[in-house]
Amino acid sequence: MELTALVATVVGAIIGVGSTLTTDRVRWRRDMGERDRETMRTVSAQFLEALTEARDAISDASRSGHLPLDERAELARASTLAHGVHAKQYQLELLATPEVAQSARDAAYQLLRYRDTVVAGHVRDDPECAQARRDFREARQKLMAAMRASLSRP
Repeated sequence: MELTALVATVVGAIIGVGSTLTTDRVRWRRDMGERDRETMRTVSAQFLEALTEARDAISDASRSGHLPLDERAELARASTLAHGVHAKQYQLELLATPEVAQSARDAAYQLLRYRDTVVAGHVRDDPECAQARRDFREARQKLMAAMRASLSRP
């Protein structure tokens, strides 16, 4: 009888420890997933903020028709560097899914096309400038949709 009680106690202890370890592992994975999503949410927001601020600076340069072309061009050129667009893009690409990373590259490329249109001397009401703005807006919307899809995954 003593051996049976000892075996039952050992088996009970093994089952108890095993279930506790399994529960802890599941909780740890869930917490890690939530932390990863929160980090991705933060980095995504920072990149979108940098894109928007750079776009605003480019847009301001395109409205500054009263300034000489070289000054407008310098304002537009400085926009991406001043707002850290590339650095924040690289941070995002390190964490993002391939779809989000590609959308981030596309949005950054369209922003640079918009900047280059202003640097070339086009002002806000020129058809080239309007098209570049639309292309950027469309790329940014695709990026945001990809980000939302990525963040909603468990």
